[in-house]
Amino acid sequence: MTEDRATPPETRTTRRTGVNALRVLRSGLTASAIVVLLATAAVLAAPHARGIAFFPALRYAVVAPACGLVAVAAAFLYRALAERFARPRPMLAAVLAGLAAGVLLAMAAAGPRGLAAAALPAVLGVAAALALLVPRLLERPRPRRAGRPRPFRAGTAAIVLLGALELVGLFGALSSERAAPRGAQGLAFEIPRAMFDADHRFVELPGGARIHYVDEGEGETLLFLHGNPAWSFQWRDLVRGLRGSHRCVALDYPGFGLSDAPAGFGFTPREQSLVVEEFVDRLGLRDVTLVMQDWGGPIGLGLAGRRPELVRRVVLGSTWAWPTSTSTPRGKFSILVGGPLGEFAQVNFNAFASLGIKNGIVRELPAEVADVYLHPFRPLDRRGIAAFYPGQITAATAYFAEVEAGLPRLADKEALLFWALKDVGFPRDDLARFEEAFPHHRTIELPDADHFFFEDAADVMIPEIRAFVSSASARATTARGDVR
Repeated sequence: MTEDRATPPETRTTRRTGVNALRVLRSGLTASAIVVLLATAAVLAAPHARGIAFFPALRYAVVAPACGLVAVAAAFLYRALAERFARPRPMLAAVLAGLAAGVLLAMAAAGPRGLAAAALPAVLGVAAALALLVPRLLERPRPRRAGRPRPFRAGTAAIVLLGALELVGLFGALSSERAAPRGAQGLAFEIPRAMFDADHRFVELPGGARIHYVDEGEGETLLFLHGNPAWSFQWRDLVRGLRGSHRCVALDYPGFGLSDAPAGFGFTPREQSLVVEEFVDRLGLRDVTLVMQDWGGPIGLGLAGRRPELVRRVVLGSTWAWPTSTSTPRGKFSILVGGPLGEFAQVNFNAFASLGIKNGIVRELPAEVADVYLHPFRPLDRRGIAAFYPGQITAATAYFAEVEAGLPRLADKEALLFWALKDVGFPRDDLARFEEAFPHHRTIELPDADHFFFEDAADVMIPEIRAFVSSASARATTARGDVR
């Protein structure tokens, strides 16, 4: 409420002095509920690459309590200024502006590059909002009807509800930040041998990436390429079941699992595909059978299209290899989960990783297995990759066009297609396109499997893959004999 200029200064001062501490606290908390929402929106609205360019220092678990403390402090400061000065509003605005400048300077001096620029809209917005809100909240009249209590207004109810939701969100964000204990042999976290029975290896690639992978068994090489939100752990059952007859190699892309990206890496699917190609060359893998799911499809098929001589055959499911329109269900998913809301949920609560794994499997995944799935996404600086990739479904259109253009070079490859019928993200239209792209295919529909179909149907997949590779090898040997 704007001060009445006709009111004598003494009267205004008396009115301000009479504001009790409880009302000041209530006003500060009311203001905090509003500025937390404002600051969160401003952080998300600042231009940046979703997920991978998000600064953990600006996460909700920091922003919310900081805004709350500043808002309450501003309310008590305003009461103190009002008791001593006739014009407390500009003085409060000056103090808040100075505080904002100090915070931004500290971020620029001590924080990582770009932090101050990312925080600028939120810091200035909070300062301006508090300079306007706090005086209005403290000076607004408190109407009472004779003999009746003050009515509970809809606006008050909305603020209380908003504050309660923000408080619940704060506790949820903090609980998601528990760290996983470090594992043996220098691993970033513990991977129980009984759960993932494999030796963990690392290789430094010429391009600077440090790649974690497993390499188990002997025979024809199966190269397993994972999706999102996941890492090589997703293939543990297939590796265990096939390593007796084949060489099973499964890697983590840079930024996923235990792999590290080089400086300046952009994490785009094209870059990941080039890293996989570099990995294949570094290990000297040839005549590989690509086993692909989700993002493993466009990443692996991109490699296959560029270097078809490296690939003997393909196994795939719940994936795609062409541009996606924003009007399709997958495109709408990309816009929503790859946008500000998806980023907020993932970087603050690890929500997309948690829900994606839980909802993408039909069977009840043991809690300890789900926990290991999530380990790579727990560190604050590694969460955002899971929020970045949904947006790439529609953002990486040029790369998907390249992958689609390379499919004719693979038309002579034999393909084994597993199609999970409960995975709504990949309808039969995608299956039909793969069946057309790979004339020499065998399709196996999995009616009781979802996105992570290997978790639901490993017992079906293992003998099918073994038979597919063995029979294809036998046919290739026979063909070579006929040529001779």
